[in-house]
Amino acid sequence: MIEKYTMPVIHMNGSGETSLRRQYNELFEAVSEAQIKLLFDTDFHERDYYPLGNEAWDKAYQERKEVKEAMNTVYQYAKQHMHFLEYGIEPFAPFEREDLTDED
Repeated sequence: MIEKYTMPVIHMNGSGETSLRRQYNELFEAVSEAQIKLLFDTDFHERDYYPLGNEAWDKAYQERKEVKEAMNTVYQYAKQHMHFLEYGIEPFAPFEREDLTDED
């Protein structure tokens, strides 16, 4: 796991600050929307897995948990870059989000 992200340097031969801000904002918005779709717009229930056997639900649940963790990693990456580009300093600690668990 990455403990500290390497932040970009705004300079004359690099990408423009406005462009970088827009791109990281768009990334943040996209992953946020994907998280919402996964949690609220995608059915996830044990009844859809029991025909596959006793262990299918546990496997599917674990897979979904790993996908949510990966999405949260992208969320953190985009959020920290947005903070850096906005304030010119790195955040003191990673932005924490509440655990994204299903309450089924």
